[in-house]
Amino acid sequence: MRAVILYNTSWYVYLLRRNLIRALQTAGCDVSVVAPVDGYTERVKALGVQHIPITLNPRSTSPLAESASVLSIYRALKSVRPDFVLSFTAKCNLYAGLMRSRLGFKQVANVSGLGEGFQRGGALAILMRQLYRRSLFGAEHVFFQNREDREMCLSSRLAHPERSVVIPGSGVDLDAFKPAAKPLPSPVTFLMFGRLLPKKGFDYFLSAARELKPIYGEQCSFWVLGSADYDRPESVELLERIMRAHSDGAIRYLQSTDDVLPILRDADAVVLPSTYNEGVPRSLLEALACGKIVITTDWKGCRETVQHGHNGYLFAPHDAESLQRFMRKVVDSPEAVRAQLGSNSRQLAKERFDERTVIDAYKRAMGLSRVTSLPAVHRTHLAPSPTVRGDNIRPFQPPAGKRWDTREHRL
Repeated sequence: MRAVILYNTSWYVYLLRRNLIRALQTAGCDVSVVAPVDGYTERVKALGVQHIPITLNPRSTSPLAESASVLSIYRALKSVRPDFVLSFTAKCNLYAGLMRSRLGFKQVANVSGLGEGFQRGGALAILMRQLYRRSLFGAEHVFFQNREDREMCLSSRLAHPERSVVIPGSGVDLDAFKPAAKPLPSPVTFLMFGRLLPKKGFDYFLSAARELKPIYGEQCSFWVLGSADYDRPESVELLERIMRAHSDGAIRYLQSTDDVLPILRDADAVVLPSTYNEGVPRSLLEALACGKIVITTDWKGCRETVQHGHNGYLFAPHDAESLQRFMRKVVDSPEAVRAQLGSNSRQLAKERFDERTVIDAYKRAMGLSRVTSLPAVHRTHLAPSPTVRGDNIRPFQPPAGKRWDTREHRL
């Protein structure tokens, strides 16, 4: 069986889907990856797959650029003649759907959030609904990452109800992401990490840090890890606000890394005040697996990761006061209480978000046998990352005499 993984970056393929690729290979599939060339392309090739480059800008709305993208994807898929195309992200789902009948493959589309087009409304949202209806309704299977997105698509007749299911996000590798003992005594550390987008709620985290740091002093600390999208002015402006907070001592902006695990293990709680239109945030899944308290918005995808008061806390979107109240609750709680909340997070990850559940869903959709265990994770492909603690953590330092540029420090 020939299978194609279609993504808008090689980076995401390597970081999020390499265990899926290995499981499909183990099941006897010939796997190809169709994605743009980036810094992770060689790592993807090292997984033993054929990498076919395409031209695709995730944020472009230019008819000329999109026509070039469609042609690029069509040529790539035609060269492979796959039996199945596993598509991810809005454009890949849409464009693969438009080619499905012509090239004769079956499509498994992963809707990891409906994207910014649906949030903006207007003509773009109307156009996207028309494209989704044409491309998703005839897919072999459509995987949604939260029930709200599935219900919206079904009510709008964008997807077939009998071929649409909710899966637990991207899942998380419980063998790679696991709890580790934190040295005591140490500050209660709040971590927010991910792409630097305003709708992720970074400004609420910065505000909370500025309010709470003068109250608690060295009793708690606030870390931000992430990189700016230089194609988005709002992301660059957010980075500038983060750097000011770093310079003021309110937060520590950490040097971005390929391997977030050592930093995540040294945190006590992961915060995500998001109202972004996505599936289940990857940062929260990794936080659960590592046994961290989760504080996030009562928002689709985010709320899936928290049982309020059991493993973390949910607060209303844009409610800065409520966010700060729960962060204070974490700091003021005894160590034993924080440890129990974290243990409950790990248990929730085991029960709901094991990556093997996601891989099993794909194998069933493709008529393959279930996976009983994940292939070994070959971490030699990852850049080595030292164990970090306290002063060993490397905050971002602008080069002397130069304007800082975090394009050299991507997450």
